[in-house]
Amino acid sequence: MTVPNLVSFLRILLVPLFWWVLLEGRPTPAALILVVMGVTDWLDGWLARRLDQVTDLGTFLDPVGDWLMMASAVLGGMIENLLPVWVGTVILSRSAVVGFWSGWMTARRCALDVRMSGKVAITFLYIAIPLFYFSSDLSGPFGAALDAIAWVAVVGGMGLYWWSGALYVRDGLAVVRKS
Repeated sequence: MTVPNLVSFLRILLVPLFWWVLLEGRPTPAALILVVMGVTDWLDGWLARRLDQVTDLGTFLDPVGDWLMMASAVLGGMIENLLPVWVGTVILSRSAVVGFWSGWMTARRCALDVRMSGKVAITFLYIAIPLFYFSSDLSGPFGAALDAIAWVAVVGGMGLYWWSGALYVRDGLAVVRKS
């Protein structure tokens, strides 16, 4: 058990807390939990590289934590009417396509490098989704401003998310053709 793995495990443990808080009708505390989860996503990777503690367990825990976080944030937002259903559908459908593709590639023992466009897309979504949660609890100009920023971030994030997914599939096809 390394420090980065503990951070990834913490992110996974925060998922049930997020659901409990959200379903209690408290979107702002739920958004704060999402922010902490987003920071742990960045932190575990940074620590793993910095401390030279990249492990097989970590390469498993990190994407599981990412998936649980994103799926929970999107599904929870849709259930609680904090995130438009069409936005959630666009995000989750891309996650399903890339998840299926990733499983297919893993079964063939093929690995692909993470793309910067994917990291930027996730960052935009990690910003947008909590902002939708926060803005639902606020009225007036501040709430409207947060909502506007959320829309800009989510549209940009969804576009990059799908673009990076298409590149990931393209890269995978090239690897499969070579092998």
